Amino acid sequence: MIQDVSLVVADIDGTLVDDKYHKMMPLTQKAYHILQDHGVYLGIASGRGINHQMKERVTDWGFTKPFELLIGLNGGEVYDEIHDSRKEFYKLKREYIKEIIDLMSPLDLNPFIYRDDVMVASRMDEQMKASSERNSQDVHVAKDISELYETDISKIMFRMPESVMPEAEKLVANIKDKPYRAFKTQTTMLEFMDARINKGNALVYFCTNNDIPLESVIAFGDMTNDNELLETAGLGVCLCNGNNETKKIANDITEYDNNHDGIGHYLMKHIIEPKGWDK
Repeated sequence: MIQDVSLVVADIDGTLVDDKYHKMMPLTQKAYHILQDHGVYLGIASGRGINHQMKERVTDWGFTKPFELLIGLNGGEVYDEIHDSRKEFYKLKREYIKEIIDLMSPLDLNPFIYRDDVMVASRMDEQMKASSERNSQDVHVAKDISELYETDISKIMFRMPESVMPEAEKLVANIKDKPYRAFKTQTTMLEFMDARINKGNALVYFCTNNDIPLESVIAFGDMTNDNELLETAGLGVCLCNGNNETKKIANDITEYDNNHDGIGHYLMKHIIEPKGWDK
């Protein structure tokens, strides 16, 4: 078990918040406040872009002090609160975006991208409406599919029924020689990004800039887009509701899922109580 803890960073959906209300659970809130009080840095690592909404979520969870680390777009960007600095990494080239759309076209899905804090989709459907409401983000319907690859972007996403995912994974199984990669961020979401982008590299960038030993970092996640984050941290923990691939690479697995304070129980049992920080 990790001894000295400098930073705790967690994926959001399926990890840090519950599935129904997308809120941080009470015990996790308590644990995070205790960590802050003892000088431990906090971070979130999301597939969404870093914007005012991501920062506001921290406030909505009951924290007056901002988190020191925000990782957005699965590692495509990093916000360092300590230095008030933002860094963007490799974008997906437009010719590859078109190639990916063509690859996925047999499934007749609804590809979408983020551009200027707006979701640009090939069509409007119930999933896009729900995502727009959930994230308070507008949707622009492209007049033509080529609008999705007008410029280089950070990533392209495909939402689908869970039953279609195995077929989608077969389509992308042989793209290992490409300069982009695909990974699941949910059981119903497949995303494509530049192959050099991942949450682990973003963590290395932040820790290097702030002289934080990687071995003093605890990371939590649940899906394959969290794998590098968990592998890079000194202690990588997968939620028990996570997928099997992520569980295999994790150092440990929580006893409770994200809907039942999985992170809170883990931190209290393994970090906070042993140090006597709960007294």
